Formats: sequence, C-alpha cells, structure tokens
Amino acid sequence: MCGRIVLSVAPHRIAEEFYLDMVPDLLPRYNIAPTQDVAAVLPNPRSDGRLVEMFRWGLVPHWSKGPDEAARMINARSETVLEKGSFRDSFRERRCLVPVNGFYEWQKRPDGKQPFLFRRRDAGLFALAGIWDRWEYPGGRELRSCSILTTEANRVMRPVHHRMPVILAPEAWEKWLRLPADRAAELTDLLRPLATDDLLAAPVTREVNRPAFDEPRCLEPIWDDPGGQLNLFG
Repeated sequence: MCGRIVLSVAPHRIAEEFYLDMVPDLLPRYNIAPTQDVAAVLPNPRSDGRLVEMFRWGLVPHWSKGPDEAARMINARSETVLEKGSFRDSFRERRCLVPVNGFYEWQKRPDGKQPFLFRRRDAGLFALAGIWDRWEYPGGRELRSCSILTTEANRVMRPVHHRMPVILAPEAWEKWLRLPADRAAELTDLLRPLATDDLLAAPVTREVNRPAFDEPRCLEPIWDDPGGQLNLFG
C-alpha cells in the first residue's frame, strides 16, 4: 500500500519535471498523511500543458454519502480498479499524477512498526498513479479527493510490505493523463511494479509514525544495527 508520501523539492523543479504551465505554490512536506491535501498533476484543459491542484488524500466518490469515507480509500488496487464501483469511473475519466520524492511504508517488528523511506537513488522526483473525483456538500461547496493506485511489491519493497504504489515512467505520463475513457483498459499495462534498479529503501526515525511530525529529519536514514550498517534493500 502507500500510507505516507514526501514532496519536499522546490516548486520550480516540480514545474520543470512535470511540464507545468505555472510554478505551483507549494511548501516542502516531509510526511503527508491520508486525509491531508496532496498535490496532483492534471492536464490543463486550456492548453497542451499541465497544472497542479490540491486534492484531499482519500477518495470520496461523487455518489457517496459524505467525506467520512476518505480515510478508507487512500489506495486502489490496480488489479481490480476497473471492477470496483468506488474507483471504476475515476479510473476511466479522472486520472492524475501524484508527484513525490519519496514514500513511507512500515515493517512489523517485535518492538513495533518501523518506518522505511523509499526513494529514487538520485533522490529525484517521480510520479505515482492517481485517480480523483468530485463530491459536493449540501451547500454546493466542492470537495476534490484522490486515491493512489497500488500493485504487487517489487524485490526492494517486499521485505517491508507486499504492496507498493504504482510508479509511472515519465514516458507514460501523457498517456495516463489524457487517454480517453473508452480506452482506459489499455492503461492496465502501465500498472506494474517498478524495476528495482532505481529504488532505494532505508529505515527512518519512528517519529514518522506521527502525522504531526513533518520536518526534514523524517528523511534522515538511521543506523539499524549495532555495527552501524545501514539496512538497505536493493
């Protein structure tokens, strides 16, 4: 699964790498949790470019009773996304990229859950596959929300968790964002585990377990054994 994400790079870098029409107004975030707002990249309907909007993390389908469902739908399994009523329409019609430079997952240990940070070896940006929807409050105010797609874990991820977010290669971004709804089934070929060559994992402070802990120290690897050997997979 994917339960926390990082987006801490400078906004101008996000604009450059995702070909945005404008530089987004974003502050560094080191520990973004479900039900908080996440940056989502969308196709710009007025140009061939892209733009960023802020969505609540946790999908609230347009037909649902209310936003309380958000905490239960932070992830959508890629294998069944076209079958589940909660996700099917969004997958067909409302796809987005969730830009990150890292994500966390937890390993169960006898002394508690240990968070691991997963990132690219160059610590650069990458894109998670997202879907989104609109829900209206009784007064007409709109809530936009999203879910991150997951797939089977690759070799780097497997020692920590059996699922991982779908990471889309840059050459797949435009197809993911703009493919028409009647061809959405073609996108399932993109929903595969990332090759292990570019992914690195390291244990980080257990302060990450608290969503309120959102500072650069979240990203610092910790020594995971008495000999001082950093516990890395990859």
